[in-house]
Amino acid sequence: MAEEPRCPASRDRELGMDANISRRDFFDGVAVTAVAGAAVTALAGCAPGGDRPWAASPAVPAAVPDGADYPPDLTGLRGNTQQALSIPHAIRDNRLGSVTDTALVDDTGEHYDLVVVGAGISGLAAAHFYRRRNPGAKVLILDNHDEFGGHARRNEFRPEGRDQVLIGYGGTQAIDTPSAYSKEAMGLLRELGIDIEKFEKYFDQKFYDKFKLAQEGDSVFFRYEDFGRDHLAVRAKGMSTEEWLADAPLSDEGRADIITLLDEPEDWLPGLSDDEKKTRLAEITYTDYIRDIAGLGEEAVDFCRSLTSDEWAVPAADWSALDAWGDGYPGFDGLGLDDSRPHRLNSYSVSRFWGRDDPYIYHFPDGNASIVRLLVHRLIPASVPGADELDMDSVVLAEFDYTELDKPENDVRLRLASPCTNLRHDGAPGSAERVFVTYHSTDGKLHRVTGDHVVMAAWHVMGQYLMTELPSTQRLAMKDASKQPLVYANVQVRNWRPWVELGMRHVRFSSGDWAVAQLDYPVSMGGYKHPQDPDEPIIIQMIGVPSPEGMAPAQAAISARHRILHIPFEGYERSIREALNRALGDGGFDAKRDIEAITVNRWGHGYAREYARPFDRFWPDGPTPADTARRKLGRIVIANSDAAPNAYTDTAIDQAHRAVTELFES
Repeated sequence: MAEEPRCPASRDRELGMDANISRRDFFDGVAVTAVAGAAVTALAGCAPGGDRPWAASPAVPAAVPDGADYPPDLTGLRGNTQQALSIPHAIRDNRLGSVTDTALVDDTGEHYDLVVVGAGISGLAAAHFYRRRNPGAKVLILDNHDEFGGHARRNEFRPEGRDQVLIGYGGTQAIDTPSAYSKEAMGLLRELGIDIEKFEKYFDQKFYDKFKLAQEGDSVFFRYEDFGRDHLAVRAKGMSTEEWLADAPLSDEGRADIITLLDEPEDWLPGLSDDEKKTRLAEITYTDYIRDIAGLGEEAVDFCRSLTSDEWAVPAADWSALDAWGDGYPGFDGLGLDDSRPHRLNSYSVSRFWGRDDPYIYHFPDGNASIVRLLVHRLIPASVPGADELDMDSVVLAEFDYTELDKPENDVRLRLASPCTNLRHDGAPGSAERVFVTYHSTDGKLHRVTGDHVVMAAWHVMGQYLMTELPSTQRLAMKDASKQPLVYANVQVRNWRPWVELGMRHVRFSSGDWAVAQLDYPVSMGGYKHPQDPDEPIIIQMIGVPSPEGMAPAQAAISARHRILHIPFEGYERSIREALNRALGDGGFDAKRDIEAITVNRWGHGYAREYARPFDRFWPDGPTPADTARRKLGRIVIANSDAAPNAYTDTAIDQAHRAVTELFES
């Protein structure tokens, strides 16, 4: 039996908060170093049964890192850092001053055929599509982060004793369900040298069986805070649900409820037709279904709370019961529903993946950051010195030179840490011949360039502030695109023996700061070798989904974002160490001894919000806010996954293609 957790502050030394790993943090653009153990003596809710949110702590200023830093190599707090968000937040809060006053804005004299705002997959794909139609075009790409790729983020680690870098992904995981990709999206992948079929060899599909690691979904950590005792339940091959839950901290009634939900669901909507049942499910959440329709107790509700979290970035209480059925979550088999096709009220993503069974193997070691890197190299060949061409293999270990991204001689220039502050036509949008693009530079000043065309591929919630020429209805529609927050943490550990001892590769937490923790996917390609020996260092990936229960996802996202953007690295680190110690302790894991490095990718603006019942009453008949938000204005078109809205790589590519097509067809 796992010991009941004590207040984290009383365990800082035991957890290894004094260990020698990188703790560089950022606060409002200034690098700081968190002082481990010197600040908060306790997290909130240390009493038994209380919650344990991440803690804030004081910090001591340190030197700002110089331009020689290689972004994928940086540990500590990454993603939507305070540094990246400081100017966007100043614009939002009207603290930046006038961005059109010529006394405040330096006109650089630069003119481009195209300016792209946002260096994520959609913005980079838009630049590519534009140059494919206009090969000699001069393009400038602006982004507020110190790294390109948006959520497709690469994290690198260099363990002592390993002769090769460890590569992880800090955001977009994979080419999900490629059979659903449009001809434009798949065509771009092929153009970049990506052969989907090669992943069938690169992803070691026998890896988990070789080490007898349980399937994803078969390991659940029952948290003390929910069930009164910490307990890790690992379902070995051939084990029944009753055997799996035999030692779990459940009452006899709670155990019976969960077994019923998983193995023996009844027809809890008797007397209704197939369509009536589905319509009823669309009007309630998954939690409502378990509690109110199935009549199961709170232990079953607590068991399912995080089932939807890592896939949809919301807890079960904020996800449609109809989509839970469509996505294969437990509890619906007894309803006898026709599953030959999706129901009209299913969300877009659930509908488009219907009946497709692509394996989840289309994964680069850095997730879809390799797609981004291929795009950047195609746009700026000098970004990888000495490499005339890159493909899906050679890009994995390619060394990018960030000093080459914004050279005057480039046809395409990529300007990082340069958030756009204003987009305005030189005259009436319908007749203007150019667009003024103002941005904030690393020199602390506002600068302006001009462009024949602009692709606004940044978050739509920023578009409402950048594009003041837009009609109020369109700006309001952009405001609706409140992304779902996520936290992706990569933890370098000295070995993965505890996972083998416990017989699992993935664990779901019943609640708390982290939804899941898992071993990095077994992908070897392009000279990169995934760890094969349990005594080798490896990356553990953890996903946190901070959106609270009990409110519509859009409002929950705002609440969660406000919370996580004020948490320093120390708060995340302590939470990671405690969670892994509690879940893996019976396998011999010791956070103080075993954790060697941590990178936390904090995405306050994460997944594009999926339209879904019961919260979005306009779905699917429309019109939707995205329909209004993506309308072309003069020489400015709108891209990004928000324009769909749909949080997938192919969506970002499709929206880029649509936006560029609008420019050339106008």
